Amino acid sequence: MSTADIALDEWLHFDQKAAAATAEATARKVGGVVTSVHLHEFAGRTAYNAIIEVDGRPFAFVPGGHAQLGFDPESWTPTNEEVLSYLGSYRALDLFPEYAGLEPDDRAEARARQTGSTVEEIREHIAAITSRPRTAHVKAFLAAAHADEAGVSEAPLDHPIITALIQRWKPGYQELVDDLILPETDTGTHGRVRFDPDGKPTAAWLAAHTTYDTITDELARTGRRLPTPDEWEHAYAFGARSLFPWGDRMPTRWLEDDNTLVMPDGVRVATASPTLSGLHMAQNSYKWELTADRREVRGADGGGAECGGEPWFAKWLIQASSYRDPEQGDFVAQRPHTRGSLVRPVIPLD
Repeated sequence: MSTADIALDEWLHFDQKAAAATAEATARKVGGVVTSVHLHEFAGRTAYNAIIEVDGRPFAFVPGGHAQLGFDPESWTPTNEEVLSYLGSYRALDLFPEYAGLEPDDRAEARARQTGSTVEEIREHIAAITSRPRTAHVKAFLAAAHADEAGVSEAPLDHPIITALIQRWKPGYQELVDDLILPETDTGTHGRVRFDPDGKPTAAWLAAHTTYDTITDELARTGRRLPTPDEWEHAYAFGARSLFPWGDRMPTRWLEDDNTLVMPDGVRVATASPTLSGLHMAQNSYKWELTADRREVRGADGGGAECGGEPWFAKWLIQASSYRDPEQGDFVAQRPHTRGSLVRPVIPLD
């Protein structure tokens, strides 16, 4: 049997020997090298992660099969704190209770806005920005462990664009200098520079204008492509039928010491950890991941909830496994560039 035909249900029952054999067979097929086959725990679930290096880049094996995707809001009931956060409370779901005394408690004000139809209103809101329940047949594939920002590449510190940026900013206390705010019509190449605590530049990148068609053409020349929306959602959920890949609840506490999020039921999720598939996904709310459908972006809202100062409910919802905002997708598809978007190469195995 081809490794492309291995289904998730089957993979989740593999032992280390079977997972390693699959990884070796896959590596031979794509000209890669197996660097790790290990049991990974995420939010109380475990699965083997097979990491294969191809052309110096780590990819994770993602099994396929008949994937159950999408989310049915009617099967989900918000907690009281989630309701209050949806209604505008900033105190509800506050991850930092130690600073609660710095701001007035607005939960009573939000509670006064609650009606008998509030829960149904929340469900309708979730339905509008998540994909519907469905079964999709997915072949197994390799996906890059991390997504990279479109058009961004490493650059030497003596590159003219980089040296000009360093001189203009006269580095001091800042850690990163970046040409962030640019007009939509800008087609130039810009620089980014990272500094050490003493103000010495240590690394640099060039951020070049690029387009969706350019990205897909470049990937195709190396036998790669973008993930389909179904593949992206499948890899993120990895069999979880809950609202989020870690469960149905939004975090209520952040433990700074070990960078861990705590759910109301006590489940903990390390924020720097890959999801159960071994992929780092939905890691930056400002940066969408592109998919094979140019009108379907995943994993972020472009920073809308964060920049807009939305309560925690809105900030967490964009990390739902099935999150998809049609308006965001249309906006990205109509832009003349892909600046700020993330690209995760996929290597098909069929």
